[in-house]
Amino acid sequence: MIYNGKATVDKTAGGININIPSKKNWFVLLFGTAWLGGWYWGFKNVSSMLFKGTEQPSVDGFITFWLLAWTFSGVAIILMLLWGYFGQEKFFTDRGLVYFEKTVFGIGAKNKLEINGVNNFRTEFGNDSIWGGNRYAVWGLGPGKIKFDYGMKTYSFGQGVDDAEAQYLVGLLKDYFKEN
Repeated sequence: MIYNGKATVDKTAGGININIPSKKNWFVLLFGTAWLGGWYWGFKNVSSMLFKGTEQPSVDGFITFWLLAWTFSGVAIILMLLWGYFGQEKFFTDRGLVYFEKTVFGIGAKNKLEINGVNNFRTEFGNDSIWGGNRYAVWGLGPGKIKFDYGMKTYSFGQGVDDAEAQYLVGLLKDYFKEN
């Protein structure tokens, strides 16, 4: 069988480990990185105006508001770029628990679930188009293609995998959870 997927899968005596790198849209990542250069230039110039003081006090309110919005947007882009370049999704089992993580450098959302409550693995292929679909998919964000239930909650992961790989991984997970 040819396996040319993005995920790394390790089956061990203790469980199953699946690591999936974040979805990479290289045009968006490079454009966002270049955009940060312009963002920094604007941030530096406006913050120097605000902190050096101006002769028109009415301008300070607008500049303060603009600088706050500019800072927020810059931080949001930085976080999206970090996810795009370095993000990882991990799904692994150990000693009767399932660990499900979406992290960058080990920082991020981490869930610890009881293995006997995890069920109903399935694939769900959404509309990743920015025109009427998931507009954040271009950044590698949004719901994944692999879904599972835990109690009354549904989790998803695997946005960075192709449809065929998602189906393959769901098959592996169904087999593993059938055995245990």
